[in-house]
Parts: sequence; structure tokens; C-alpha cells
Amino acid sequence: METEVFICECSSYEHQVKFWHEKEYGNFIHAYFHLVTYRGFFKRLWHGLKYAFGYTSRFGAWDQFIFSIEDEGKLRDYLNNKQK
Repeated sequence: METEVFICECSSYEHQVKFWHEKEYGNFIHAYFHLVTYRGFFKRLWHGLKYAFGYTSRFGAWDQFIFSIEDEGKLRDYLNNKQK
């Protein structure tokens, strides 16, 4: 299984995306986006309590990922090679 990992232009390891290709399961390209992880105890506790009481944002759990110029070409090459 070939994988390709991209780190956001902001250099935060909390902003990363992983692409992988599996031919044996329908020739799909999968994408896994890593969202923010809260490290502080009280921040995690607050988010855990909100989750436990059913709070959801109407916008969903969003964050951003900015591809660098070098990664843009690398992603384009990766996707073009997997289409063949």
C-alpha cells in the first residue's frame, strides 16, 4: 500500500493529510485528515463535557490545511499516477 503524507504550510503537525491507494478494495484513493488534538487537561475536559452533553457545532469539526507549492506538485503527481 503506497501512502503519501502532507504537512500543512504552517508546519503544524496537527494539520496533516494522508493519502493511500488500495487496488484490492476497488482501486480507491483514500484520504485521512488529522484534526486538532487538544493537549491541555482543562481544554480536553471542556470539550469532553460538551461532547458528553451532546453539543455539536452547526458547522461541524473543521480545521484547515494549506498545501505548499512543492506539495501541490507532489499531490498532483501522486493522484495522476494512481489513475493509471
